[in-house]
Amino acid sequence: MRPPFASGPAVAMTSPSIASHESSVPLALHDLDDIETVIDAVAGSPWYVQSTIAALFTLSIGGLLIATAPAGTRRRTDRALEVPLTAFLYGCPLLSGVIGLSLLIAMTVTERTLVVLAVVASLLVAVIVSVPGYLAIGRLVADDWLPALGVAVAVSAAVGAVPTLGTLAGFLISSFGIGTVVMGLVHGRDSAT
Repeated sequence: MRPPFASGPAVAMTSPSIASHESSVPLALHDLDDIETVIDAVAGSPWYVQSTIAALFTLSIGGLLIATAPAGTRRRTDRALEVPLTAFLYGCPLLSGVIGLSLLIAMTVTERTLVVLAVVASLLVAVIVSVPGYLAIGRLVADDWLPALGVAVAVSAAVGAVPTLGTLAGFLISSFGIGTVVMGLVHGRDSAT
């Protein structure tokens, strides 16, 4: 593995006879070890760190949605509760596409800063629009926003704490949230579905 500060081609420290026979592998794949190191560092953090980050994201984004657009947030959570299968069918392919696009960018783009910015931006957008799914779960327990937000934060923290099943549950809940946003865009704001 090359040092992270090395910006030249991956074969820069090889002998001239080897350097003339560069591989046909894109330059970005030479930096794949660096990307895997970052992913391993995030994924390898303790469960309580992942749980806390998930809870803080849900608390801040959910609180902001409730404070700035309570009617729109209520419509989105109503959609998730009234037609959960439709919301999932809208959201699952889109969330899968965002994850796939992030991986594709990480493997093909050569500029490291651009890779990090593109991956972080796409995943951040996915996290932001997935919060209505967690708020919908909170509204299953209480219709008032404060207890619903508390339940959403607790569910998000629990999902962040559990390694494999938590990731799957988070994907499903996020699909519902993203699906409600897409349904609102497709069917219009005043539509019931």
